Amino acid sequence: MGHSMTLKHLVTLFLVMTLPGLQAQSFPTKPIKVIVPTASGGPSDTCMRAVALAMQTLLGQSITIENITGATGSIGLNRVASSAADGYTLVVPSAANTASLATRPLNSFDVMNGFKPIGKICNATQTLVIAPALGIKSVDELIKYAKANPGKLSFGSIGIGSSQHLVGEMFAVATDIDMQHIPFRGEALAATEIAAGRVQLMFMAGAKPFMDSKLVVGLATTNKDTWAPMPTLPSLAKTSVPGFTYNGWNGIMAPAGTPEQVVQILSKALSEALKEERVRSVILSMGNMPGLGTPEELSEQMKSDVYMFKKIMRDRNLNFNDQ
Repeated sequence: MGHSMTLKHLVTLFLVMTLPGLQAQSFPTKPIKVIVPTASGGPSDTCMRAVALAMQTLLGQSITIENITGATGSIGLNRVASSAADGYTLVVPSAANTASLATRPLNSFDVMNGFKPIGKICNATQTLVIAPALGIKSVDELIKYAKANPGKLSFGSIGIGSSQHLVGEMFAVATDIDMQHIPFRGEALAATEIAAGRVQLMFMAGAKPFMDSKLVVGLATTNKDTWAPMPTLPSLAKTSVPGFTYNGWNGIMAPAGTPEQVVQILSKALSEALKEERVRSVILSMGNMPGLGTPEELSEQMKSDVYMFKKIMRDRNLNFNDQ
C-alpha cells in the first residue's frame, strides 16, 4: 500500500514539474519573424537564411526574415526590443552592435541588457581586403605603399563605430599609416566601391564571396592562426603586425522578457540546424565557421567584445560620441 502511494505521489510530482514545460512545448504555434538589422546579402543575413530553413523544419513553423537597416543596426534592434517578448519576433545582432555599444553608449541600443541570447550562428574572421587596381600582393607591400602615399588611402566600414571601423582604426595605429574612413550601409556596397578603386581597403566580416567574384583582393585575416575556410591567407599576426587579432560573429537574440523555456526551444533548434551539413557548407562557403548555437557562447562573446572595444578606445584615445 505504502509503495503504491509513493508511486502516485511521484506521478503527481512529475506532472506538476513538467506541466509548464508541456505548455511551452506548444511554442511555436505561428510563424516567427526574424529582423536582420543590416542589408540583404550581408554576413548576418546570409548566415540567418542558412539556418532558417533547417530551423523551420525543426520547429514546424515558417520563419520570415526582414532586413531593417540604418543607425548601425539600432533601428532594427529597437523594433524587436519593443515587440512582444514571446519568441515570435527575433533579431540577429553582430559584433557591429557590441562595437556600437562600446563606442557610443549614449546613442546605441544596449544589446547586452535589451535582449536574451539564443545562440551564435556564425563565427567570422575579418579579412583585410584591397582594391584589385592597387596590384598589391601582401600586407608588407600595402604598408609600404600607404607610407609612400600619405593621405591617399581610404578604408570602408559598415558604419561609424562598427567593428569593421574599429578594426580599421586599430590597423592604422598599429602600422602608423594615415587612412580616411568611409562608412557604407553594408559590405556589398563597400565591395562595389573597392572593386572600382574608389576605396582602397576594408576589414570585411564576409569577404570570401567578394574575393571569389574578384571584386576585392584578400591579403590577410584577423584570426590568431590560419582561418580554415581561407587557408591560403596568412593571419595578420603572422605578418608585420604581430599581436593583431580579432573575430567577428552574429547570433540570434529575443526581447529581454522572453520566457526561458521559449529561449531553450529556439536555442535547441538553432544548435541542431548548425549540425546539418547543408547549413555548415553555406556558412563555410562565406568564409565563416558555424557557432554552437547556445546562449552561453553568445553571452561570453558579447562580454569579451565590449571589454576589447573599450580597451582599443582607451589605448588609441578614440572618441566617437560626437559622430
